[in-house]
Amino acid sequence: MTLTRRLFLLVGVVATVAGFAVVAGVSLGLELTDVFLGLVAVLAAIQGLRYVQRRRDTTPNPTVTGDPEARVTVPTPGSDFDDDLVSAAGRRTRWAARERVVDRLKARAKAALVARGGRAPEEAAALLDTGGWTDDPVAARFLGASVSIPLRQRVRLFLSGQSSLADRVERTVAAIERVGTADAPAGERR
Repeated sequence: MTLTRRLFLLVGVVATVAGFAVVAGVSLGLELTDVFLGLVAVLAAIQGLRYVQRRRDTTPNPTVTGDPEARVTVPTPGSDFDDDLVSAAGRRTRWAARERVVDRLKARAKAALVARGGRAPEEAAALLDTGGWTDDPVAARFLGASVSIPLRQRVRLFLSGQSSLADRVERTVAAIERVGTADAPAGERR
C-alpha cells in the first residue's frame, strides 16, 4: 500500500468514526458542541501520544555551555595602605612600613594644603615641618614636626587601649580631612 492510500484510508476511518460519534451523541441527547469538543479532546490525546512515542526513539542531544567569563580581581582602593598599617603595627615592627605610612599621609596632607588650603607647595612643606598646618599636636608630631604633646594627651593616649600607631594615624587622617574647612585652625585657611 502506498502512503497516499494509507492516508486516505486513515482519513476515511476517522471521518466515519466521527460521524458515528455525532449521530450517537445527538441520539443520546447531547448537544452537538459537546460531541464536537469530545472529539477534539480525543484527537488531541492521540496526537500527544504520537509525539511521546516519537520522542522515545530519538537520542538525547545535550547542550554544551561554554566557560563563564573569568572574573578579574581588582584590589580595593587603599588596601596597600591598610597592609602597610598592619605591618607597621605588628609586634615585629617594620620601620619601612611605618615610613611608608608616614610618607603617604605627609603627601596627602601636603596635597590637601595645596588644593583646599590654598597654599603653595613650598609653604605647605614648611607648615608640615613646623606643625603649623593643624592644631592637633599628635597629628603634627606624627608627620615629623617637633612639637610637644601635653602630658594630659599622652596619658589619654596611653589609657585608650588602642594601638598608639592606629590612634596617631586616625588623628592625622582627621586633621587632613579638616584642612581648608570651617573646622580648620585659623593658620590653615586662606
